[in-house]
Amino acid sequence: MTTTVASRQQTPDLVIAGALLQGQQGILERVAQGKPLKGTLDAIACLAETCMPQARVAILYYDPGDDQLSHGGFGNLPQSVQQALEGLVPGPQAGSCGTCLHRNEPVICEDVASDPIWEGQRDLCQEHKIQSTWSTPLLSPQDGSQLGVFGLYYQEKHFPAEAEQGLVDHFIHLATIATERHRRDDERSRQAWQDGLTGLGNRHQLQARSAEILTQYQAEGRTICLAFIDLDNFRLFNHNHGHHLGDKLLQYLGKKLKERLAPYELLARFGGDEFVALIEGNPEETMARLDQLASELDGEAMLIEHVRARLTLSMGLINCADVDFDLNQAIMQADAATRRAKEGGRNRTVLVDSHQLDEVQARLVVAQKLEDVVRQSQINPHGQPIVDLHSGMPIGSELLFRPKRGVLTGVSPQHCINIAEATGLIDSLGLQMLYAAYQISHHPQLSTTEMVVNVNLSVHQLMRQQFFDEVMEGLELFHVKPERICLEVTESRWLETEGPSRDVLDRLVERGFKLALDDFGTGYASLVVLRAFPFHHVKVDKSFVDSIETSEEARSLCRAMLEMGHACGVEITAEGIETEAQRLILSNMGFRRGQGYLFSPPVPMDELPGVLAMLASKAIAP
Repeated sequence: MTTTVASRQQTPDLVIAGALLQGQQGILERVAQGKPLKGTLDAIACLAETCMPQARVAILYYDPGDDQLSHGGFGNLPQSVQQALEGLVPGPQAGSCGTCLHRNEPVICEDVASDPIWEGQRDLCQEHKIQSTWSTPLLSPQDGSQLGVFGLYYQEKHFPAEAEQGLVDHFIHLATIATERHRRDDERSRQAWQDGLTGLGNRHQLQARSAEILTQYQAEGRTICLAFIDLDNFRLFNHNHGHHLGDKLLQYLGKKLKERLAPYELLARFGGDEFVALIEGNPEETMARLDQLASELDGEAMLIEHVRARLTLSMGLINCADVDFDLNQAIMQADAATRRAKEGGRNRTVLVDSHQLDEVQARLVVAQKLEDVVRQSQINPHGQPIVDLHSGMPIGSELLFRPKRGVLTGVSPQHCINIAEATGLIDSLGLQMLYAAYQISHHPQLSTTEMVVNVNLSVHQLMRQQFFDEVMEGLELFHVKPERICLEVTESRWLETEGPSRDVLDRLVERGFKLALDDFGTGYASLVVLRAFPFHHVKVDKSFVDSIETSEEARSLCRAMLEMGHACGVEITAEGIETEAQRLILSNMGFRRGQGYLFSPPVPMDELPGVLAMLASKAIAP
């Protein structure tokens, strides 16, 4: 006969109070220190058997993902019974432990020999002379979710006395504390290692597991390749149909990729619409597998919530043996190959060759030198004036990154910026440049003017939680008015109309900062971006100004951009002016602001006030 009882809290018998208090203290210390759950449950089970010597104790952890009981803590329960309980699936005839979790209530079985819940395990109980059992589910006090089971096994027919029920409640409480702490820690660990959207591994898991996998393959003489996988035209799909459907598309792709890989092959979402996979096989075999996947996806008629979507992939592939099993090098090289796949028309796989290996190795050398420059504050900011094209009067300046003399000789500043963004150095570099802009705007020769200092701002910086606070701390440190600083947004293709980056930009504008859209007219720096964000200025890219003397098309484009800017209520600055003829054409068109070598090349920051004063002395009075 099976009886259901309600659990009741009662003070333990004073005879065992001392042992209980001492054991409880040790168990709580284990929980606080984050010791492994099994050892903690073992300690609780042993303490329970000390206080209830007639019972044998099993404490099991419930994994809702696998829907089974595992990670057991046991006292002196026979080994074969312990093994039978490991992996037990809850059900209506799963012994007292599995049945109590199935019913979600305590279960007392006075006679194992006749109770139907023991139908499948009766022989095992008879072998060990188990006659009565008592199992109680461990429930989270936070949300009532099932954490595990506390089970008691008796070698004589037994029905618990009232005092014993109080003791059991006490041990259930201890086991609940331990299992809930483990569940929280397990969830935090899962979140740290797992991509929340797709359920695949994330960058942390990729970094942690890849070394182990690569070392094992190397020791066994097996070949493994790294694939960098990028979903084509994802940003366009996201823009047209919204983030909700974009997320659905990424989930679908993650599922399809996982289906094509073996369980021992590693797949991770690297970021955005990018995935990285470690795949067994030589490059030819792996490329054939990837091309087959791409062909299947491209030919698949797919609907995402009634929206038709076409999945095509650009992929870069590298044999990990070619980079001595260095994950970061392999990712950089495969990423570069992916970019070449996109430039070659998308929907294809590019294999990294020896020339590309040399190219990426050169980038790594630059990255190492650049890291030293940034970490040791060896930057030497240069300033270039921005002038009124009619009068020649300086109205501001742009601060540009340069390393100190003798460092990174022969490497262009733009190449350094690209590498800084790819390696994450842009956060430190950008902050140093921003503080340099604060410093020069507070210079005695400039602080009494209304001149604005422009400084580049990468979207990577906007994504950092601390960025806004660092910006404001700098203002207080240098006593600068935010109206004196204009932040030029680069890499505008990564701007999202909603989200963290947009929130930070709005907060900066509210505080008084000015915003400029850099490289207007190229790539993603378009009218769509201009209309969606609170920009004050637009900078027309140098490529349009270069040919303005000889190309009617270039002149037409400049006029169109001027009209678009004015229609949106923003100021327009022409970059890269090098001749008087270019200045005159732009001025006659209606451009008011300009920047370029005609007025001054970029000069070291300490020389900038003098150059601005010289330009002011030559300016034509309005």
